[in-house]
Amino acid sequence: MKIHTVRQGTQEWHALRANHYTASEAPAMAGASKYQSRAELLKQKYTGEIPEVSDAQQRLFDKGHAAEAAARPIAEEIIGEELYPVTGTSEEHPHLLASLDGCTLLEDVIWECKLWNQELAAAVRAEELPEHYLVQMDQQLLVSGAEKCLFMCTDGTPENTVFCWHYPDEARFQRLLAGWQQFRQDLADYQPRAQQVAAQGEAPEALPALSIDLTGAVQASNLPDFKQRALAMIEGIKTELTTDKDFADAESTVKFLQRGEKQLKASKQAALKQTATIAELFDTIDELAETMRQKRLQLDNLVKAEKDNRRLDIQRGAEQAYSAHIGNIEKELEAACSWPITFRAPDAGIAAAMKGKRTMTSLQDAADTAVANAKIQADEAARQVRASIDALKQEAEGFEALFADGGQLVCDKAPDDLRNLARSRIAEHKEAEARRQEAERERIRQEEEAKAKAAAEQEAPAPAEDEPAIQTHSPSPGEPGYRQPLDTSRITQAADHFQRGSEIARPEMVEIPRKEYDALLEARAKLDALEAAGVDNWSGYPDAMASLEAA
Repeated sequence: MKIHTVRQGTQEWHALRANHYTASEAPAMAGASKYQSRAELLKQKYTGEIPEVSDAQQRLFDKGHAAEAAARPIAEEIIGEELYPVTGTSEEHPHLLASLDGCTLLEDVIWECKLWNQELAAAVRAEELPEHYLVQMDQQLLVSGAEKCLFMCTDGTPENTVFCWHYPDEARFQRLLAGWQQFRQDLADYQPRAQQVAAQGEAPEALPALSIDLTGAVQASNLPDFKQRALAMIEGIKTELTTDKDFADAESTVKFLQRGEKQLKASKQAALKQTATIAELFDTIDELAETMRQKRLQLDNLVKAEKDNRRLDIQRGAEQAYSAHIGNIEKELEAACSWPITFRAPDAGIAAAMKGKRTMTSLQDAADTAVANAKIQADEAARQVRASIDALKQEAEGFEALFADGGQLVCDKAPDDLRNLARSRIAEHKEAEARRQEAERERIRQEEEAKAKAAAEQEAPAPAEDEPAIQTHSPSPGEPGYRQPLDTSRITQAADHFQRGSEIARPEMVEIPRKEYDALLEARAKLDALEAAGVDNWSGYPDAMASLEAA
């Protein structure tokens, strides 16, 4: 925190606040202030005007400062350290400022003091502070970097002192920063609206009292003059309503016409008491009463219809502004995302925010604040989607085909969750691909083995016609193909020679005549042919091999 050596309430302090976004302004920025609307704060920042402090407000401020001074020792006893008033700006976010009622020397604990009132004291005891105070302390904690804030409601006496603690919350910090970012954008686009004062309705100029004096016939009456002025007044009533003043005038006129109708009826009844029937008099009175009634009904319905129209215009304008913002977000995300994406925008809640507001000014402010808060939420959601897009692009590189649902995933999953899902899906794919490749290699090996066997069988010489058929088992005596056991003495003798030859040291190179070399090749070819023809199934083969191995 960068500390500024200015005293609260001085011209230098006001100048510093005018160029920063202060903690006391944060509730109005968030639409949570009890004292100032977001629209009023926008206008104040745009014009640079410092609101004048009334005498009543100054007396309240003085009372609060006195309570703060009296409560400082109580707060220092709770914290265990001395507290100093500080005005500082954030080093990381230099546009944010906070004026602290108290801060420790190490800047690890801060103090916010509010003047005693029963409602706030009850909220402190329940540790359920209104958002108005929480947003202010969020900015104080963010600017100061303190570990906690002591929030106190007091009149300076121990008897009327309650307190609770408020701690840093990263999610709230992010909402606060996003809120000020949206406020800065709105301030850059700000177009001042015509100043509107609280509308006071004006009814038409009062009509003269209708007087009638009857003695069997009309003796005296100002009815003709009354009629002329009444009809002129009714004709001059404005029915095109646009401003709050117009609506207030119309509502007052409706009440005036109601009184006029009652006055005419009363005059008629007074005349009836004086005479039985005076056709012209009563016809005129009835005509005026009906004319007033019709105009009153028309104006009353017009006021209701025009108010509904203005409300709908304000709501429609706010919804269009929000839709345009969401459209820009969607275009940005579509450009960044490799998959079709549908961004689910937060509900702005414009209609709910406007509910219960009666004046055009309050309706407009409620709609604007709802849109601003919705934009903040949408921007935060879009930031997470962008982070998820980056995470999926990084993890899915080379495996994009596995993520046909990528557009939905980046909207539904946080970046870390999406990374884990992508890695798991890719690992499963790699395992399945490895199994598939192994099965493919095994299939090829078996096919090649079958081809080699078939080729060897085709290359083997066909047996002569006088040669016996190949036996698949050794026939018993008396069966066709039975042969006497082979004389294995020659095989044994050859084995003896082989054994003795194996004991002789073997040279690296052996020279033999060409004739012997050719004989060896021919013998090898015969051996290969015999093995290919299934010599191991011939009668006597097992005996010959057993004798050879035994030797």
